[in-house]
Amino acid sequence: MGRTAAATQARERAHLLIRLAAIALGGTLVLLAGVGATSLAALVLVLYLAAAVTVRYYPPLQRAPFVVPVLDLAAVTGLIFALPLTLGPWILYAFAIGVAALRAGPLGAVAATALAVVGYDGVLVARGEQARATDLWPVQALIAIGLVTAEIVWALGRQDIETLWSRIHARALSGLTRQREPDEVLRALVHELARLQSVQGAWVWAIGPDQRIRTTVSVGAAPHAEMVASAEAARTLQVPSALERIVPDMAGLSIPVSVDPPLTIGVALDAIKEEDRAMTAGAIHDLVGDAAALLSAAFERTHQDEKLRTLDDTARAIGEIGGERTQAGVLASTVLAAERIATGRAAIIKPTDGTVVVGDLPGGPLSELARDRRLPAVVSAGTVPLAAQVLGGEATVALVGISEGRVLAALGPADLLGARLARLEQIAHAARDRLALLVERDALQLAANELGRDVQSLGGALRAKEDALTTAVHELRNPLTAVHGYATLMSRNLQAVQGQLTQLERLMADLLSAEQRTPGDDAPVDAAAEARQAIARARIRGARIDLDAPAQPVRVAIGRARFAQILDNLISNAIKYSPTAEPILVSIQTDATSGKVSVVDQGMGIPTEHLARVFDRFYRVGGTADAVAGQGLGLSICKEIVTAHGGKIWAESEGPGRGSTFSFTLPLAIGAATT
Repeated sequence: MGRTAAATQARERAHLLIRLAAIALGGTLVLLAGVGATSLAALVLVLYLAAAVTVRYYPPLQRAPFVVPVLDLAAVTGLIFALPLTLGPWILYAFAIGVAALRAGPLGAVAATALAVVGYDGVLVARGEQARATDLWPVQALIAIGLVTAEIVWALGRQDIETLWSRIHARALSGLTRQREPDEVLRALVHELARLQSVQGAWVWAIGPDQRIRTTVSVGAAPHAEMVASAEAARTLQVPSALERIVPDMAGLSIPVSVDPPLTIGVALDAIKEEDRAMTAGAIHDLVGDAAALLSAAFERTHQDEKLRTLDDTARAIGEIGGERTQAGVLASTVLAAERIATGRAAIIKPTDGTVVVGDLPGGPLSELARDRRLPAVVSAGTVPLAAQVLGGEATVALVGISEGRVLAALGPADLLGARLARLEQIAHAARDRLALLVERDALQLAANELGRDVQSLGGALRAKEDALTTAVHELRNPLTAVHGYATLMSRNLQAVQGQLTQLERLMADLLSAEQRTPGDDAPVDAAAEARQAIARARIRGARIDLDAPAQPVRVAIGRARFAQILDNLISNAIKYSPTAEPILVSIQTDATSGKVSVVDQGMGIPTEHLARVFDRFYRVGGTADAVAGQGLGLSICKEIVTAHGGKIWAESEGPGRGSTFSFTLPLAIGAATT
């Protein structure tokens, strides 16, 4: 069941209750009247009751405009005629007036009062011999009752209308508050205005600087989409006015809703009574006033969002420019950032010759706009004929200097460029700083590269001399140590001293001639024999060294000095890193193509993670540098000699405290005698 049907049923139910109350009062009066008036009055009451029930449950009678009020007044008049006037039966007219007021409002109450007065006067005339002068005062009472009832009904109706307008206003305002964008607020406002009673149509006027009025949003009846307003009409649009002053052939209201931008709401109304027009106009003013506050907030929010978005774009652009590593990248990032901020095309030009450095805008017209102009500036293309011809007379260009000889140019709407010129200037400033930094960096990089080449050249020469000197010093130390030992035992082994001096002379000669010689030039050496001599040299220092070698000679392809150098270094290392009482074993083995020499000690051992690096130059195992003297060169020299003669060298150890084994292989001498 709809609201209208429910309201109709509730009203008819109220009518029935009022009639039943009137019948009940009439029944009481009949009982008071006595036997003389009972028959006629009772008959009228029964007929009235039947009519009341029929009207309640027979809708066609309810829709008849005059039948029901006349029925009520006729029944009440009949009862008054049948009852004695001394009982005051005229009061029953109040029920008939009440029913008429509920059905037809204040007008129904007044009409029912007039008919009640006429009916009562008729009863007095019909019962003239029984009427008294005092029976006339009920006429005044009926008039007062009718007027009070009409006023009450009018006030209640007015309150109902205001309540209805309040509900409509609340519903419309609820719809408006859900909108965030200004266009959405305006669109919702126009739709809500068009839904109001007696409204033919609603629209939004946008007022341009050229006094052109454009209809942007409309629902229902609306004026032309665009028209030129007179000066008086333009002033009228700035204040609430009658629509007839702007559009003569339309009746309604014109209410400004925004100052910046200038917007006005137009509403066309039906031809209605002045009272209804005033109420509708009040509702429209209230709704537009509330919408104006929402619209202002939406514009402010949009403005702030746009400002934040522009700041974010500017900050991101400055970050991108600051992250570029080349000058070309800086210029390209600057143009892209300017296009995002200006919402149009952009380019970097040279005003002196019109060259476009980066971008797709024509350089000639832009250079004409930028030449002899103080920057930054927002310039209309129409001020220069060439620019107006190429870019269009209505085009607007923002010009910002980047560096000497280069200008950033961006196309876009004039108001937008004016508002965002400071952002473009910030981007140009960031580009200018970054370009200066990159130019300085490139110059420093060039100087550094030249200096690096010079340092590298000098460093190579110094390292070569330092390596030769370090190697010579290290290799001279072992023979001198042996000589020192032999000198202490000179009385017992002068021949050994002579042999060490001979080895020292041979080693020095070998070092001096190392650059002119190549591996393979020396005669092969007997590894076993040289091992015995090396052991003999080491034993002078008090070491216990054993030899495990084949009985026959093992001739390997290496000179005597180099082989002795390898053995002396390995045995010296074994002595340094082994306790004095622990023996050292020198082992020599052969296979079909090579000879293998191993030096085995029971000393400090080597951690597994260091085995691969012990042959690196200047590398020493952590924890041994302070305990044992040395420079970390001996093993690297051994590796260089072995590798140069086609062999391999490696180290083995089971860990700290479990000794070490240093082994190397050398190719056997081809065709060498083995006896």
